[in-house]
Amino acid sequence: MLQTLIPQSREQALLNAPGRPVILLRPAPVRVRSLIGNAVAYTVTHVLVEWDADDVHHVRWEPTWLVRRVQ
Repeated sequence: MLQTLIPQSREQALLNAPGRPVILLRPAPVRVRSLIGNAVAYTVTHVLVEWDADDVHHVRWEPTWLVRRVQ
């Protein structure tokens, strides 16, 4: 049932995680470089960030040291 609730691109990214992913119960707003998005999962070394730009949904693993939480 959980798989039906996860968007396809996020599901694919979780399968290709650089380590064992931990899914966040509530996505956290984050900044990566000049990009504002939501952290939806993390590993020891990376954070899965998703955002919408130009009506396209993006999902990408970013190194932890580049990700900063915003209020």
